[in-house]
Amino acid sequence: MKSMKRVKVTSKGQITLPRSLRVQLNIKEGDYLDASIHSNSLLLKPVPRQTGAEIIQEHCKQYYSDKAALEETRQILKKIPFSLSERASKLREE
Repeated sequence: MKSMKRVKVTSKGQITLPRSLRVQLNIKEGDYLDASIHSNSLLLKPVPRQTGAEIIQEHCKQYYSDKAALEETRQILKKIPFSLSERASKLREE
């Protein structure tokens, strides 16, 4: 069994993940973790990073079943003159 790391919960319910765990799992500032309970234990699982374009395409797939709309979205995304990844990161920070 791997060694356990002890973390403290703040008054606001926040925890700090030890650096060794963040490095091992490649968790960076702004990343998301899925939290669930398994057998009375807390499980934190990193959510894979997505580019801005991937986030928008996923949204379109979820809410538009029309393949033409999805292809049109892809064409629009190709013409955008800025990085959607950078914009998505800034929005997450806000």
